Amino acid sequence: EEVPTYEEVAKLYPRPGLARPIVLIGAPGVGRNELRRRLIATDTEKFRTPIPYTSRPPRAGEVNGKEYYFVTRDKLEDDINAGKLLEYGEYKGNLYGTSSESVQSIVNAGYVCLLNPHYQALRMLRTPQLKPFIIFIKPPAFEFLKETRNSAHARSTFDENNSRGFTDEEFGEIIHSSERIEFMYGHLFDETIINADLSAAFERLVVAVSRVESEPLWVPASWVQ
Repeated sequence: EEVPTYEEVAKLYPRPGLARPIVLIGAPGVGRNELRRRLIATDTEKFRTPIPYTSRPPRAGEVNGKEYYFVTRDKLEDDINAGKLLEYGEYKGNLYGTSSESVQSIVNAGYVCLLNPHYQALRMLRTPQLKPFIIFIKPPAFEFLKETRNSAHARSTFDENNSRGFTDEEFGEIIHSSERIEFMYGHLFDETIINADLSAAFERLVVAVSRVESEPLWVPASWVQ
C-alpha cells in the first residue's frame, strides 16, 4: 500500500503539443466510463484512449489495432514480466493489458490521453515522463447514491449477463471500495469530483480538464526538473 510522504512541489506550465494524460480513478460502478464517454464525445479529434492488448483471438469483424492489439499469450506475459504494462488482468482464460508505451505515443502525437484504470495502476502511471492529472470520481452518500441511480434507471456494472439495476449490496460495495481507494491513494489525487448528479459531475470534469490545459498547476518538483 502507498504510504503518504512529504513531496516537494513546483508549478508545471502547460506544454503546447504535450497534453497531460487525464486519469479517472474510482470504484467500479461509480460512473467513470460514462464520464469518459461524454468527454470524448465533446471532441473526438482531441481525446484518445489507449488500445488494450489481448491474448484472445480476434472475433469476426474485429481489426487488429482498432478494438485491441491481438498478440500471443507469451508476448503479453513477457511484457508483464518486463514491467511494460500499466495494468493487466485475466478474463475467461485470456490476458488483457494496457502498455505505458501506448499512453506515451498518444501524448507524443498531440492528443489528450484519457484513462480510467484500476487504482493499482497509479504506481505505474504517476511518473515524471507521463505527468498525469489524476481525478478521483467519488460516489455520494448511500441514500443519495441509491436514489439518483434508481431514478436514472442506471444498469448494474456488477452483472455482465443480465441488464438490471444495482442492488443495495452493490451500492454499499461502491461506497466501501471508494473509501478504501481514497484512504490508500488520496494523497495522489489532483482533483475529486463527487458523482451525485451525472450532468453536474461532467461539467466539473470539463472545467478540470480546461484548467490542466490552460493553467500552471502544482506537481512533484521532480516532474519539472
